[in-house]
Amino acid sequence: MAAATEALVLLARVRAGEADAARQAIKAHWPADRSPFAAAGGTHLARLQVLTPPARSRRRAPGEHLLLAADVDAPLDAWIERLRTAAAGPLDAVLGHCAFYPGAAEPAAFARWVAANRLSVGFSVVGSPGATLAEVERGAFAEAGQRMTPSALHAAWRAWRSA
Repeated sequence: MAAATEALVLLARVRAGEADAARQAIKAHWPADRSPFAAAGGTHLARLQVLTPPARSRRRAPGEHLLLAADVDAPLDAWIERLRTAAAGPLDAVLGHCAFYPGAAEPAAFARWVAANRLSVGFSVVGSPGATLAEVERGAFAEAGQRMTPSALHAAWRAWRSA
């Protein structure tokens, strides 16, 4: 059986002197109340931030990097393409501060850049890795289940399983 979810961890070097501009672009183009990640559909969770490495004694500090991490409905390549299409402007505004970013307008160049900056993922933090986002949302009776009798909870679970 194929995985219902996949994870992406992308770590791209931010061009020297552009970390603050990248942070501002995240604030401007990735508001908490309407994240472009949601526009891609199938996004379980995602994070976008500029990472500043810790200072090291007697060495030049490595530069800042942009982290894009997401757990999404499989297949991952289809989600990346949906994100590129649905959020081209916000992606260009933020990732445009990263080294060698080609922009979202050219699908093949964008896919190559993602592949070049992608890290191997050893695990997922999604609580239901065998379920798509739609399946998880259909099962959103967990909070209500706290107030259900055992027989009502069992009936709700059966209804969810048969949906």
